[in-house]
This record gives sequence, structure tokens and C-alpha cells, in this order.
Amino acid sequence: MKAVKARSTAIALAGMLALSACSGSTSAETAAVVDGRVITEQEVREATSQINKAFNPQQPLTAAQTLTLLIRAPYINEAAAAAGRAQSESAARAALKDFPETPADSTVEILQAEASLQQVDDAGRQELTKKFAEADMKINPRYGRFDPQQAALVTTSPNWLVPAPAASAPAQPAQ
Repeated sequence: MKAVKARSTAIALAGMLALSACSGSTSAETAAVVDGRVITEQEVREATSQINKAFNPQQPLTAAQTLTLLIRAPYINEAAAAAGRAQSESAARAALKDFPETPADSTVEILQAEASLQQVDDAGRQELTKKFAEADMKINPRYGRFDPQQAALVTTSPNWLVPAPAASAPAQPAQ
């Protein structure tokens, strides 16, 4: 009887672990949650890789920069649409027409937002800054924190890291 109960418990536990792993919302697999929208580590990795491969920038895009772009993208696209100047998804995909693989939705969203941002005026940018400040954001600590004034992630030092004291010069012998 104990063996059956132990096996049933093990199967139930394994099932729960499998379901939680598939959800994509485990803390290890979540890069950020912004106003309830989950941005996964997979989305960040795909977009970073695809943008770097497609455009081969002199300074490759980092995961933190990609996450910043993914955080900002829906707000930018919404602001540009409200102003009647949104970049279309098809135009963003056209920017990748020579790319050998199908671009991820996250990659397209970034390209669409970055093109749309060029169409947002100063008042719209101020409104975006306000929206960023009001947004409910939970950022994976490995990326730092989101600074609404910079509209970017900034690195933070964990409170458990203490800087080493500065080495003092050795005392000179008295003469």
C-alpha cells in the first residue's frame, strides 16, 4: 500500500513539474512580466539572435537591450497607431525578406516598434515615458531594473555584493 501511495505521489509531482515547465511562466524562464504580459527568455534569445544575424551590427545587440526593446514595443506601437503613424507588421517583416529563417513574432514586434518610434513626436515620447513609469513591471534581476526616464534597463548591484575595501598603502618605516 505504501509503495502505491509513494508511486502515486511521485507521478503527481512529476505531472505538476511537467506542466509548470511547459507554461513558460516559471521564474527561471521569465525575463519580465509587464502589465501582465509575460516576456520569456526564449523570446529574448530568439529576437537577439535573429536581429544580430539579420543586421550584423557593429555592436551586437545584447539580451538586456533586446528585453528593453520588447518591454517598450507594445507601448510604442500603440502610441504610433494613436497618432496614425504606426509601422505595419508586413513592413517590419519586409525588412527581413532576405533573412533565411522565419522571424519570430518578438523580432517583428521590435522592428515594427523601432520604425514606429521614428514617427512619434515629442509629446508622444513624453506620454510614453509616463506610461513606462506607471507600468507594473517585474524584471528578472539578472537584467537589472527598468528606468522609465531612460526607457531602458539599467544594471543594479545585488545588495549582497559588498565592495572590497580600498587597499591602503603600506606604512613606511620610521627613520
